[in-house]
Amino acid sequence: MLVDPELVAEIRRLERATGRNDIFLGFVRKLEADLQAFGTTFSGHVARGEAVGAVRPAHTLNGTCRQPGAMDLGELFAEIEAVAKTGDYAAAQSKYDTGATLIAQSREAVKRG
Repeated sequence: MLVDPELVAEIRRLERATGRNDIFLGFVRKLEADLQAFGTTFSGHVARGEAVGAVRPAHTLNGTCRQPGAMDLGELFAEIEAVAKTGDYAAAQSKYDTGATLIAQSREAVKRG
């Protein structure tokens, strides 16, 4: 499942209850920004030998994906984070590269959320 419809419905209920119609949109914008920055940020930290810095963007995206209900995408970044923590940055990059279809599909599904 690309996007958890129950979570999206809960966010929409929260928007109605609070009179705010921008909560879900805020999650989507944050996700878009973090996804756009990931490749460059991750590569830069790896190039500088910053192990903690290399793990952080994957960890952040793990959570950012789950906020609007993109659970499978969050799992991808959890896996990237776990591999990066072992220091195998090439494998982490490979997971990211092979996840391109999931990333694109999830982005579109979240936007439709």
